Amino acid sequence: MYERILIPIDGSEAAANAIPHALNLAETYGAGLYTVSVVDTDEADESETREAMFDEFEAESREMVEDVIRRAEERDIRTTAGSIAEGKPHRAILDYADVRDIDLIVMGTHGRGGIRYPLRRSVTEKVVRRTPVPVVCVRLGKGEAVGERGNGEEN
Repeated sequence: MYERILIPIDGSEAAANAIPHALNLAETYGAGLYTVSVVDTDEADESETREAMFDEFEAESREMVEDVIRRAEERDIRTTAGSIAEGKPHRAILDYADVRDIDLIVMGTHGRGGIRYPLRRSVTEKVVRRTPVPVVCVRLGKGEAVGERGNGEEN
């Protein structure tokens, strides 16, 4: 049913909580897992400012992407090299999904507290409204910490 699953990550609790769901879905369907982290440089007005913002967060973003890839490979899930994108997060996610012919997107529903470029609920909402592919939205329950639903079951 699904061959290519995308998990956008931003370092937030909601994005982290979505990772086990994406891993389980990829494992269940024998799908490849694609990972993207978006540095929101859209607000920067000068190329030097954009470059500085990207440089500042690129290393952290790379670590997050590599962590997801490592976790997937431990479960024998096919992965790509992962990507770091820049610009408006919802646009970058939609473009990434379109170019790679993604079948399913798995996202956290809010990213408050991420690495200064959070995958906010509005980003998830924009992706849901604009993508032609299904989106699984994973939300932290009230008072729930990352990993409390650690078995990866969708609620």
